[in-house]
Amino acid sequence: MAYTTAYLIEQFRLTVPAMSEVTDAELTSDFDVYAPYISEKAFGTMYPKALCYFVAHMRTLNDMIMVAVQSGGTAGDPSFLAGALTGEREGDLQRTYAALSTSSTNEGNMVLMKTMYGQLFLQLRRMCIIPVTIRHGGCYGRY
Repeated sequence: MAYTTAYLIEQFRLTVPAMSEVTDAELTSDFDVYAPYISEKAFGTMYPKALCYFVAHMRTLNDMIMVAVQSGGTAGDPSFLAGALTGEREGDLQRTYAALSTSSTNEGNMVLMKTMYGQLFLQLRRMCIIPVTIRHGGCYGRY
């Protein structure tokens, strides 16, 4: 099913109320840029929510990068050197990060783990996309 931009904007407003300041034009642009990264077939009816979480994640990540650059480079923001986001508080913005792990988590998942919206996207992906395990221990899924 092809979703209209108006419907996706409406879903974004419901799913991510904390980003109410984002304009419809910005969201339209974001949907155009990031929609190719999300499989409508794989997520099925949850596609609009997955796309909304992914767009919110990318907006948050871009804000984090902007703050890091404004403060003198990536060394100014420890979130780029740390692991997944483990805690967040809004008043006087405070973020807590886990130690960087070299486990089986791939780099793409590690980037998604850096924001609350990325973590929600991963949770939704785990619910919608069931990997296929083959006899010799490999795991393949539609990501």
